Amino acid sequence: MEGIHTYRELKPNKLTQRLLDSIRSELNLFPSSEEFQKVLAKKKNENQHSTAFCLYMTNVCQSAFYYNRENAQKGSYTIDIGVYKGANLIFVIEAKVLPTPKGTKQHPRNEHEYVYGKGAGIQRFKDGNHGVDNIDSPFDDSGMIAFIKENDFTFWHEKVNTWILDAKCKESEQLQAIKIDSTASFLSAHPRKDGSMIRLHHFWVKV
Repeated sequence: MEGIHTYRELKPNKLTQRLLDSIRSELNLFPSSEEFQKVLAKKKNENQHSTAFCLYMTNVCQSAFYYNRENAQKGSYTIDIGVYKGANLIFVIEAKVLPTPKGTKQHPRNEHEYVYGKGAGIQRFKDGNHGVDNIDSPFDDSGMIAFIKENDFTFWHEKVNTWILDAKCKESEQLQAIKIDSTASFLSAHPRKDGSMIRLHHFWVKV
């Protein structure tokens, strides 16, 4: 418990902090942006939301950072968004829609997919399959973005923290609120299978 708490208190490096500040400051205008309106004009699935977000943030950042869709991770895994500074992958983001789409009869999806289960976000970081650079070196910090279609941020904060306990994770792994306003940001820290820690920065926006 002490180690996890201390890890949460550590600050990301300056470049990562610049990136995090940029996302927090620009996210509220994303749903009204030209990128959002045009990319999501017809299909409104998770992939299209992620594509629109990548275009929006790359354009807003004016080349300070480049947001890439479907970046390689460990083995055959890919993550929804990779963020580059020049040629260097510096951050990765897993995207989810809340509530989780039901899927199909052949491929149903679990409502708690943000946290655990097949294709789960937090679980993939804990397993070590997500949260690495292009040579599989682990990041201290990675991210998740949720595109919220129903209910408010407080509802989903409580729901996600309940799922974390349902997954038999420690209470210390629950999301801590950083800001809840027109958008929301949270922080959590999790042990990986290899014993190292990963800090996750959660960005939520209503769409």
